[in-house]
Parts: sequence; structure tokens; C-alpha cells
Amino acid sequence: MDGLPNKASRLVTWCRNQRAGRKAALVPAVTLICVVSLYAILDTFSWQPTVKRGRERLEMRVSSTTLQHEDVPSVPARGPAVPLSKCVQYPDRQWQGYPLPVMTSKPLGRLGNVMGEYASLWALRRIYNVTALVMPSMRARLRFFPSLSLPDLPGTYLRSEWHGVGKTGGMFRYNYTRIELAAAGLLGPHLFTLTYYPFEIHLFNLFKKELRREFTFAKGMQKKVTEFLSSVQQKWQSVNNSTTPPALVGFHIRRTDYLKYVMRNFGAKLPEDKYFTRALGHYRRRFSNNVAFVVASDDMAFARQRLAHHRDVFFSKGGAAADDMALLSSCNHSIITLGSFGFWTGYLAGGEVVYPDVKLQRRYRFSRAMFESANLTNFIPLSAE
Repeated sequence: MDGLPNKASRLVTWCRNQRAGRKAALVPAVTLICVVSLYAILDTFSWQPTVKRGRERLEMRVSSTTLQHEDVPSVPARGPAVPLSKCVQYPDRQWQGYPLPVMTSKPLGRLGNVMGEYASLWALRRIYNVTALVMPSMRARLRFFPSLSLPDLPGTYLRSEWHGVGKTGGMFRYNYTRIELAAAGLLGPHLFTLTYYPFEIHLFNLFKKELRREFTFAKGMQKKVTEFLSSVQQKWQSVNNSTTPPALVGFHIRRTDYLKYVMRNFGAKLPEDKYFTRALGHYRRRFSNNVAFVVASDDMAFARQRLAHHRDVFFSKGGAAADDMALLSSCNHSIITLGSFGFWTGYLAGGEVVYPDVKLQRRYRFSRAMFESANLTNFIPLSAE
């Protein structure tokens, strides 16, 4: 029994020495991890690339900028994943006269999705100088835009010749780093097809003005839109006995299949009356009620039921999706709900875009976190609850 205190004392001393040894070993490991992480962050978000285009040299700088809202903490804006200093070129490797690598994209989904796929492909060409070609099927889906500058894919698309590159990780990760690695030549001198609905807002938003020129509607469609919007302004002036034309706010309401889609995949509800009231009130206050709202939806019966009692709300004739896109994107400002179609109506309009800040159980591409990380400073969140 007399030996027990001495044994306990030696045991305590041994334990203390073990903990001290582990702490000493842990310090350099933690230091190394911090240094590597800091280098990766700086290497990704602070870069000064030079893209060679024949005799042209495109100079641009993408840095870690921040967005600041009154009630929102700063969020770093993402940039391209691969610094141009790490790009690989293959000057002696060509396909059909085009330098490798070559990229194209399948037109997956509806109009808004296809526009996002084209925009992502266009941005990869602009940033990494990769050869980007448009499939005939995508050209046909985007026939409303005669100013698209990417050339067509020559010959016949043979799936066996092309490597698919898309996102990595789970369904809601939206990690498309591999398409940038391919565009930068880091996956070899191959033919690549973009898959899994690429919609890289943080890439193509670097060239917003140029991309809006890409998506310029045909003159015939523009003329019809101008006539319709002029009639809206005249009706508003007549009702309000005013000689001043109102500001025009496009209002897109996504419904139909999206009701179940967002609930099943994101645990979210589509915004309805409370959000509609906040969004309308936002612009009425901003323009002292000198505002007219132009509404389009894939469920016009629902839209009319909820909004027809407002004297400053006018409705689209409910034509093809491209007609509604042309109409809404020609307004001064925008109200959107969820989905790629609504995103493009606001993005192309170019003014302020009010969107719903919905509660989500998973990451969603057209949400507050994603808009802020893409540095969409003209996108304003409003509570959807």
C-alpha cells in the first residue's frame, strides 16, 4: 500500500510528458497546414493573367473583392480556379484546324439552362483562350440571339471522340473546377464536352457587358417588345393622369414543375404573396409610385389571381418563353423568384434585381449565398417569409 502514492505520482508525470510531446509535434503540423491553405487562397483569388489571342493581349485582374449589404457580412467573390501562369498549351496539336484542347457543350434543360451553358463556355474561351465551339443543336435553341460569337462545331459530333467534364462531388456541390482544368490544358490536348448543366456565374459575370451583347435579341423581337412596353406606359399614364412615363419593372414568377422540384431537392417553398408584396413595395417606395410592373410566368392563371387587383401591374400576353425573356429583360429593373429563366431576365435587364431570400436545406445555385459569391452587386435580397 505504501508504494501506491509513488506509482500514482510517476503515472501523472508520464501523462504530462506525453501531452507535452503531442503538443510539440502538433505545432509544426498546424503551421504547415496554415501555410499551405494561405498559399492556396492567394493563388486562387489573387492573380493577374495575360491571355494571348494572336497579336492581341487581354490583360485583366481578378482579386478577392467583397460585397457589403447593410445587414449582410462581407462575402469573398470567387474568381477563376486556375491561374493562367499554370495553363498548358499544345501548339502542335490540332483538331479540324483548331488548336487543342477543344470544348463544346450540350444544350441541356430549358432556355435559361442553355443560356447558362453557352455563357459558361463563352467565359472559358475568354479567360483561358481555349477553343470553344457551339453544337448545332445549341445554336438552334438560341436562335433568338443572332449576335452569338462562338463558332459552330464542324462536321458531325461523335460522342466517342469527346471526354465529358462536369461537376465533382455531390449533386448540390456545384463544383465545376474540372471544366476549368480542362480549359487550361491541364487535362490534356483532348476534345471536351461540358456536362451536368454548367452555369458558372462567377466566371461569366467578369464580362457582364460583353455577355449581354451576346444575348441581344433579334430586331423583330425587340420591335414587338418596344411596342408592348410603350402601350403599358401609356395605359399607366392614362390611369394615373400623368404625363411622365413610369419606370418599368419586369416581374417573373416561376411555378408549375418547380413547386415540387425545389421542395424535393432543397426543402424550400416558392415565394408567394408575402414576397410579392415586399417586392412591389420596394419599387413603389423607390420611385414614389411612378412605376409599372410587367408580369410574366409559366402559370399566368396563378399570376393573375394573385396580382390582378394591383392597378400598376400589367401582364404579358403569355407567348413563347423567348418572347417573355425579351419582354422582361427590356425593362428597367426586375423582380424574380427562383430558377435560371428568372435569373436571366434580371441579369440581362441590367438594373436592380430583387430576389427572394428563401430558406434552404441544401446549396442552391440561384440563392443569396451564390449571388453574393459571384459578386452580383445589383441583386438585392428580400425575405420570402
